[in-house]
Amino acid sequence: MAETLRLFVSATNDLEAERAIIGRAVAQLPVQIGIEIRRTPARGADYETIHELIGNVDRVYFLMGQDITAPAGAEWFLAWKLERSVLPLRRAGLRTPAAQDFLHLVPMRWTPFQSGEELYRLITLDLIRILQHPKNRYGLSLTELELIHAHGQRINEATGSGRPIEPGGAEGGGVLLDFAHREPVAGVALDER
Repeated sequence: MAETLRLFVSATNDLEAERAIIGRAVAQLPVQIGIEIRRTPARGADYETIHELIGNVDRVYFLMGQDITAPAGAEWFLAWKLERSVLPLRRAGLRTPAAQDFLHLVPMRWTPFQSGEELYRLITLDLIRILQHPKNRYGLSLTELELIHAHGQRINEATGSGRPIEPGGAEGGGVLLDFAHREPVAGVALDER
């Protein structure tokens, strides 16, 4: 059975709008698969709730802006502790001393981005790599694998042309339903007499 792709998006407070770009990259994939985007609720959450949200995701996107802010620090620590696959992305620009210390203490290579368009390209290409899992965890057909490969080529060409990419999408988190790969629901129809 095809698995649901589970993503967690962590962003510092100044990059809240960039969450929408990730949602749009997911929504514009040319295949119908189950994808769940998680985040810590905007009103905040306790440590156990964040642990539960990150515990079984396939990928954590960590967006670092000008300063390290709550709950991003706790999300980073939990993702590292739970050995989740993290793509650390940092927006180019000046940083506060706390953010500079955080970047130096984190034992990972950061992927820089300058704009929303560049972030969209990085996320889309990363999603395509994930979906091309050697064991086909997400149940894609050969045709669907070819579609996502072609989509990646189009993204590279479009971003090279300077065409702007508008933000939008599931910035508050969400679930994209996969009707093509779901098992039929077993049950008995009830008569409505």
